[in-house]
Amino acid sequence: MTVSSRRSPTPRDHRIDFYRGIALLMIFVNHVPGVLWEHFTSRNFGFSDSAELFVFLAGVSCALAYGRSFFERSSLIATIRAFRRAGVLYLNHIALTMVVVSLYAFASLATGDGRYLMQLGFGYFLSRPVDTLAGIATLGHQFAYLNILPMYAVLLLMLPLMLGLVRRLGLPGLLGVSCVVWLACGLLRLNLPNHPNPGGWQFNPFAWQFLFAIGLAVGLAKAGGQALVAYSRPLYIAALAYLSVSFLFVSASLWGWEQALPLPAFAVQFDKTYVSPPRLLHLLALVYVFAHAPSHSPLQRVGRDNPFALLGRHSLPVFAVGTVLSLLAQLLRLNREPSLAFDTALIVLGLGVHFALALFLDWWRAVNAPVPVADMASPRERDAAAGVRARA
Repeated sequence: MTVSSRRSPTPRDHRIDFYRGIALLMIFVNHVPGVLWEHFTSRNFGFSDSAELFVFLAGVSCALAYGRSFFERSSLIATIRAFRRAGVLYLNHIALTMVVVSLYAFASLATGDGRYLMQLGFGYFLSRPVDTLAGIATLGHQFAYLNILPMYAVLLLMLPLMLGLVRRLGLPGLLGVSCVVWLACGLLRLNLPNHPNPGGWQFNPFAWQFLFAIGLAVGLAKAGGQALVAYSRPLYIAALAYLSVSFLFVSASLWGWEQALPLPAFAVQFDKTYVSPPRLLHLLALVYVFAHAPSHSPLQRVGRDNPFALLGRHSLPVFAVGTVLSLLAQLLRLNREPSLAFDTALIVLGLGVHFALALFLDWWRAVNAPVPVADMASPRERDAAAGVRARA
């Protein structure tokens, strides 16, 4: 498949925002480990979790946001826009890192309890502050729960190259090259290095780029009025079967049984860093089932006013605030006995802030929307303009 040059504008698919909003809420709950409510997020029902969904949808959104501009207008301008967005993500990541470090440092100073500074991997920050600051600035040092945005920023830097591959090789070429890179990373354990601590990135961008590229291909196909993978009853049944097996495997805690399979370790691991095949296939099966849900299903009729779509429309600020709230919740729970009431209050309050922020941002966007020139004119001026058009 190739991307044609002239297409009518694609109407906004609110399902993308809907599922992105759900992913944002699950990320928030999952980032408060130990609460009862984390047992109800998607990671407890299959091999993948909200991070895979978020990156896949990011690829779809980037196809719709940058693809048309890249192919039909100016590839240079589209590239600059993608790089600018990567810079915005970088600045958000640095700001989040400093806010979280400040929160935990303040808690330690206010209580005299040094345990607050032993959370989230702050050890290197205390023992090697200069090296760690250099690592933070270069994204080589990422605190726990603050490692999604760096990966996403790198993916945006890769976006022009991916779109260039589509231009030359089509969508199959993009997916083929991306798959080879993903396999090489998984089999050879290729990763970006950390600094100053050893190891590599928790979210290896050279592995996660495959999931992003699949989302990008789905979005480009959609913009062309097609489905990347058309509906097939046998394939739909196979996807449902894989989801069912995954659910039973996770529910019964059968971890370790997969090691008996005569396959390479990468093929049977559930490695999040390298997006191992079981995780990737689970997310793709999930997307296929929901994308091809029956036309009468509520999942196919998501409107703009859906609360989850509201969250998804403002994903970056909602994600940033949700990250701070989740780590603040961890801070508040650190020296407390487990309490269902307290944990529930934290989660409900955090979810309320998510929706309140999204409502405010939606209102603010509407307030600052450009006013059409015709609406700014006086009635006399509009009548005069209408007369000119009539005489013409």
